Amino acid sequence: MMTAVELRGTAAPKPLVRLVPVYAIVGVSYLGYAMMATLFVPMMLSPTSPYVPEGASMQLRSLLLGVLLMLYPMAQVVGSPVLGALSDRYGRRPVLVASLAVTTIAYGLICIGLATHMLWLLAFALAACGIGEANAAIGTSVVADTTDPDERPKYLGYMWSVVSVSYVLGPVLGGATAARFGYMPPFLAMLAILAATLATVVVFFRETHAPDARAQSQKIAASLGNLLTVFTDKPLRAYYLVNFLVFVASMGFWRVITEYLVDVFDLSVGEVTVDYAALALTAGIGNLVIMPILVGRVDMRRLGMISTTLGALGVLLVLVPAGASVAVAFGALASIALALSFASLSGLLSARVGPERQGAVLGNNTALGFLGEAIGVLGGSMLAGISPELPMVLFALVALLAVIILKTRITPTEAVVDKAVSRHPGDGEA
Repeated sequence: MMTAVELRGTAAPKPLVRLVPVYAIVGVSYLGYAMMATLFVPMMLSPTSPYVPEGASMQLRSLLLGVLLMLYPMAQVVGSPVLGALSDRYGRRPVLVASLAVTTIAYGLICIGLATHMLWLLAFALAACGIGEANAAIGTSVVADTTDPDERPKYLGYMWSVVSVSYVLGPVLGGATAARFGYMPPFLAMLAILAATLATVVVFFRETHAPDARAQSQKIAASLGNLLTVFTDKPLRAYYLVNFLVFVASMGFWRVITEYLVDVFDLSVGEVTVDYAALALTAGIGNLVIMPILVGRVDMRRLGMISTTLGALGVLLVLVPAGASVAVAFGALASIALALSFASLSGLLSARVGPERQGAVLGNNTALGFLGEAIGVLGGSMLAGISPELPMVLFALVALLAVIILKTRITPTEAVVDKAVSRHPGDGEA
């Protein structure tokens, strides 16, 4: 059996070629979820929807929609650390193959649920899909296995570029297909794409991480216990809290904005999916164009405060009563600003710890992101059932609370690596 060093050495000559299957997995994962986040909104909120009880109020429809969309990220909160631990124990390839198989089956169940109008089956399938597509978290590990530290950011950037493209293509292609043929065909297409992706991984993906004997002696449940350090790791608690609040505000806004556009402006499936794709595109511009320019030139703490404040302002300006196009324009401002906030605050957290804790700390932050998304979706949908403006006000206030904590609890001199923080939180004073 090849060692981890030998595996990494084998991959070094052509890392981009070796990473194509991983990029495909991540891209397909976000392509499918982007379709869910947009297509399910008009599907559930329509007065004639066969997926909710006849005569259901808008408040009940919004609540059911929130629960439905919450299941996917909540499943990822559980699935991400577990799949990560399994990939450390058994290697990346078998876990990727197994999780892709689960995801493919889950999309088959989604198609059946849509065809039979069984909401409970649709809910079960979304939860299973979230567990399977938590394999997106393994993608960063594969990049780390395959690349040298100095070139790693470039290949991670390629991966997030794929995510941005998926968030643009998913709503546009899925919306156009659903508007013409109904809600099930886009997910049938996803089923075929997943089957092709699974075949690609089986044939072309080679192992990048040899099974670790030390990982084999650990219990998988311990990986979930690592999440408790977001409360017990005192030097990092404020960083985790700020990131979590921004996750709630940004992910909640990006999920509920479609409900707002449908409810207030009565947009069609095709219209709302195009608008959502436009917001995803502007967020991608923030991550791929603006952020690289600012890195090294602007302090990440200051950038986090400014971008989060602008994001809160943009969310509030969406409520200006001037038509759907104006709401989308201000939503684009909020999307760019929140994308910059997202990246800068994650970077601030990463800079606070040494290299030996990067995986655990950023893994916790990823899980907090999924949890924040779930809370934002459910809470936003419940409030939207009362008034479509309420979620926007709430998310703006949450973002401003993050700014206050960032300014008062995290000082500029803290955003450096120091010995006390670099130790494991269970060692010594931390």
